[in-house]
Amino acid sequence: MELQQKLPADIFFPDIDEATKQFIDATRAQSRALASAEPHPMTFNVEAIRRLTPEARAAFRYIWEREQQRYEEFQRRKMMVN
Repeated sequence: MELQQKLPADIFFPDIDEATKQFIDATRAQSRALASAEPHPMTFNVEAIRRLTPEARAAFRYIWEREQQRYEEFQRRKMMVN
């Protein structure tokens, strides 16, 4: 699925390692169980992202893309109902 909003193309985002991905997914599953609020677009500060380590940028990209996808899917479902 192609996201509507994009991260800056001039910033290198390396691939995320499987262990970090699994940790993020587990943490996200736990937090979702606690809060079932309506999703919102996740904002970011481009200059702050530039200062992150490559590993942190990889984790950020993984989290951001999943949250953006969740938000966009929610918006599509909402439009179909209305």
